[in-house]
Amino acid sequence: MDIFGRNTLFKIMLLSIILYPVVPEENTPLIGVFMGLFFAVHLYVDKDALKKIRRGRKQNKLAYGLSTFLFLLLQVLTLIYSSDPMNTLRGILIYASAFVLYFVLKYALNRPNHTMPLIRTYFVSVLLVGIYHVGQVIIDEIVRGVPFDSSINTSFLENPATLAYFMLIPLFPALGLYIYKEKDHESRFYLLVLGVALVSIFMTGSRIAVIGLFIGLGLLSFLYSMKFLIALVPTGVFLILIPVFSRRHGQFFALTQEMNRAQFYLEVVKENLSTIFIGKGFNTFDETFGNFMVGRAELLNLDLVNRPYNAVLQVVMEMGIIGLLLGALILFFKIRGIATYNRSMKIQPMMKVMYVGFMVSMIVLIFIGLMDSYMMDPKIVYSISIVMGIMHGDANWKGIHRI
Repeated sequence: MDIFGRNTLFKIMLLSIILYPVVPEENTPLIGVFMGLFFAVHLYVDKDALKKIRRGRKQNKLAYGLSTFLFLLLQVLTLIYSSDPMNTLRGILIYASAFVLYFVLKYALNRPNHTMPLIRTYFVSVLLVGIYHVGQVIIDEIVRGVPFDSSINTSFLENPATLAYFMLIPLFPALGLYIYKEKDHESRFYLLVLGVALVSIFMTGSRIAVIGLFIGLGLLSFLYSMKFLIALVPTGVFLILIPVFSRRHGQFFALTQEMNRAQFYLEVVKENLSTIFIGKGFNTFDETFGNFMVGRAELLNLDLVNRPYNAVLQVVMEMGIIGLLLGALILFFKIRGIATYNRSMKIQPMMKVMYVGFMVSMIVLIFIGLMDSYMMDPKIVYSISIVMGIMHGDANWKGIHRI
């Protein structure tokens, strides 16, 4: 039946990439669930498609497959002893549904005629988020004549920090593709994506995202082309202005007059020391954090930060030191996989440019994840899964191994 054929699957994937940043966060996993159900019917109808996937699995095993499997297994196991089983189940659903999109992109939609439409659609989805955010700025500042409030105007995302993270992911690939300039009209498209992403990041007011932006520009210059040093000119201005804002930067590391971030992390760990190795269950840190805050009135007015904890603390509290080690292995193998892909002689120059930029995005996300904890939010997980799925699909089709 053609209705469940590859072309329909491809169209549904394009629609999913457009919709995932637009739908409410709690409904994001439904996109992956629907894709998974349709893909299952597709495999049932098209027996050859299933055989091709099995051959692909034998020929191109993921270098980080074992660590990823163990990490997902640990998520499921934490459901047994979770302090909040429903939240743990929801967290598992988010990751599992994102993995469905990744799997379909890697094994079913990996032909050359799929790759470019998928990449363009991904950037179009970013544009939708950014243009709506810029529209919110224009409506407030120009039409309504009121100061723009970055805390409530966050486009389709939940908060300004998540929006900043979301825009950092495509920013460096878009910058690389703009500099590459294979075609003039495509160059203008990526310039538009780049401009909208930059405006959104600065309008969120996220200082750590701005710092990550300049770090990323430096990495891009080092890894791809010294042309990007031109983009580092604003860095000089930024460094000159640091003394002006030194008081605010000092406060960035302080939660209150009595406690800084490091002290806060240690206090949380001490209070939950009995679960340090296995955690309290995946996606349960909100409950752990709420319990810790009880009786600590001095910490209730945390105006300077969105989340006074980082991704490392969250993973340790949810899945213990074991989960932290497995998560670190996954990140290591992902970065190494992107580097291996970029070194291959089989990939197109344009794809190399994009994924050098994406590798920079991942490094920047890891860096700012040491200060905040938004890397595991649903739409960030989906964004990374989609871009990684496109890369692995291209590698799978071209026979690039061990990525």
